[in-house]
Amino acid sequence: MRILVLTPAFLPVVGGAELALFEVYRRLAKRHEVCLVTPVPSPALLRDQATKDYDGLVPFSVERYKDRISFMGIPGHRWTGGMIPPFSLSAVAAIRQAARRFDPDVLNVHYLMPTGLAGVVAEWGLGVPTVVTMNGRDVPGPGVPVLWRWWQRALLRLVTDVTFGSRYCQTALFGEARPRGQVVYNGVEIPPPSGDGASVRQVLGIPAGEPLIFALQRLGPEKRVDVLLYALRHCRDRAGAGILVIGGQGPEEGRLRSLAKKLEIDEQVRFVGYIPQDRLASYFLACDLFAFHSTFETFGIVVAQAMSYGRAVVTVRNTALPEVLGDGGVLVETGDGPAFGDALVRLIHDEALRRRLGEAGRARAEALFNWDRIAAQYEAVLTRAADWRQHAH
Repeated sequence: MRILVLTPAFLPVVGGAELALFEVYRRLAKRHEVCLVTPVPSPALLRDQATKDYDGLVPFSVERYKDRISFMGIPGHRWTGGMIPPFSLSAVAAIRQAARRFDPDVLNVHYLMPTGLAGVVAEWGLGVPTVVTMNGRDVPGPGVPVLWRWWQRALLRLVTDVTFGSRYCQTALFGEARPRGQVVYNGVEIPPPSGDGASVRQVLGIPAGEPLIFALQRLGPEKRVDVLLYALRHCRDRAGAGILVIGGQGPEEGRLRSLAKKLEIDEQVRFVGYIPQDRLASYFLACDLFAFHSTFETFGIVVAQAMSYGRAVVTVRNTALPEVLGDGGVLVETGDGPAFGDALVRLIHDEALRRRLGEAGRARAEALFNWDRIAAQYEAVLTRAADWRQHAH
């Protein structure tokens, strides 16, 4: 099968969607021909979210185009509440050229916004069956223009099939009654990569008996990492222990460092920046707990990663996070620093509970989030789409 993939961002830019594309299609490339089409990344993306960790590891063709023309360039676009969709016309042109050159059996479009229009053109103008994968801020939720839902539902009626990164994504768009498409989760490596947790504690100066709370995310405003700092202050006041290690980079770092100092916990917080892929396992193995706060997640790969290492998770009750976590940790209300701190205190003091939640999370990750299983599910959806069009003709 010849699989064409269209996405608005890909490696070296690193995020949950980019890693999912890499993990799924490096597996499918062993059995199928794969060509991925994506824009040339902007200087801002390269500065804030790029890494060289994956240089030379992508085993399929990647073609890049310059994203010069889109509806986002229309004056007043941001004030329409989504009435003007952010479709990229450059993506339409790029997929037309790639389809003629590559002659795909099926197209997989990631992110309906801004590349969905290109998928509809491929389906109806070029005769290429198209599967849209809904993830990220494609999906109705906090900060997403309300009128996007109308465009999304309209476009999804015009393509062969659709997958969703979680049940939350599916119901947020279509509701509970007769939803279109199917859920195909993101995943993690099973078994997880090995590492050396003791070396992390040694480098960071954290004694073996001190509870280490690990947090990993982009340091952006939507993640509300400040809540973790308030939670740590509360935890220190209640338990007198706990070191918070914050991995990730982003525009909020300066403000967060200032807040840690203001809360007088700067000596108990370690900002470690971007963690290279070959060191990430050591951080999960070093920690006693994993903490994650975000206002909007359509999956949350880092939560599933922590679960795969058998680490209990404290996170928030919103969007897809309860669905991913299952019985693998504790949920608190979004933005509630004291409640988050109380959950940390409870798990720090109760090792048996911590271990029980961690083992439940590990079992869930192994059963549902194995990348090999996820790649096989994508393969089945894409094969069905390609076969449907072939039989239709």
